[in-house]
Amino acid sequence: MKAIKRLGAAAVMSCLLLLAGCWDKVEIEDRLFVLAIGVDSATEAEQKISEDRYTLSFVAPVVDQIIEGEGPTFHTYKTVENNLITSLTQLLERFSKKQFFGHTRAIFFGEDIMKSDKLLKEVLDGVSRYHELHNSMYAYIVPGRAEEVFEVKPMYDKLLAPYIAGITENSNYTSKAMRLSLLDMTIMLENQQGGLVIPKLVPGEKEVRLNGAGVLKGYKLIGYLGDKETSVYNWLMNKAKGGAISIEYNNTPTVFRHFTFNRKIRLAKVEEGKIYLNYEMETEGSIEEYKMGWKILDNVLLEEISREVEKRIEGESEKLIEKFQKQFKADLIGVKDYLSKYQPKLYKTIEKDYEKFFTDSIVVEVTANVKIRRVGLIK
Repeated sequence: MKAIKRLGAAAVMSCLLLLAGCWDKVEIEDRLFVLAIGVDSATEAEQKISEDRYTLSFVAPVVDQIIEGEGPTFHTYKTVENNLITSLTQLLERFSKKQFFGHTRAIFFGEDIMKSDKLLKEVLDGVSRYHELHNSMYAYIVPGRAEEVFEVKPMYDKLLAPYIAGITENSNYTSKAMRLSLLDMTIMLENQQGGLVIPKLVPGEKEVRLNGAGVLKGYKLIGYLGDKETSVYNWLMNKAKGGAISIEYNNTPTVFRHFTFNRKIRLAKVEEGKIYLNYEMETEGSIEEYKMGWKILDNVLLEEISREVEKRIEGESEKLIEKFQKQFKADLIGVKDYLSKYQPKLYKTIEKDYEKFFTDSIVVEVTANVKIRRVGLIK
């Protein structure tokens, strides 16, 4: 009898649980889905009061136009304030819908924000603390103003933010495209005392292009990497996967497409006050383009092509390393990270004056090992 009573009580409790509602639910039609955020410094014309420093732009979809309609598929909302959190909450004062950041795919920083260490620090502090924002969104620098990105009308996509995110995710197939999450951005800035390499997004009329990267030192923009240099940077940082490397062989353009690319750092020697490191790169791929009518299954020929690709990787890598050492004077290529983790005793001896040591007393040699696994379709 007791067992029956217990069973009945359990059944009643289960029914009560099923009847419980969601006390804080917000209907989907009452949400404003923010898909991307742009951050710029406020212009004089935009400033309502002298303290206004930021212009934040938000992109939200127009649902009925996405499903059916020829009108704009997204709207841009703009706020001007003296801090990030007030800018975010200002939308609540202007629109009946509650903004939702769970689907935010990207955050764009205008060049002016990146040129001011004070503004950038304030923005990142606000973004990191605001509980409704997530750190997995992609981060970009935009030459000019970030809000210009939201004027792009994608040629083949209805929504702007997923279109840009899709281009970024093509980094699995092209090493010229760089991927950086907001979380990785904040971690790198903290670990490198304000040093960062961030993808550069260039807006056009009907498309955008990932074209190079911005270089920051001390939380300030100090220069840019070009398209090809970004690809080399991905090699150096072990971030490259798929991609193509073009060489000239026998006066003919030859394309090596790699589907794996690995980089290891090894301490070669310490001699006469200098540290010698070796960046060992190994890649596998195929020859995708050569010359009609030529057979390239000959082992000697493949070895010669492999060596030419190796020379290209080594030369381009050492050239970019020199640029970071001599022009930027910033270690954003993983040397400090390697030494502090794998050579801690050695790193302790140079830690106090590391920046000068990096530019003057660290010698990096690059060695590449290219393996051609396929030569494409042949007769």
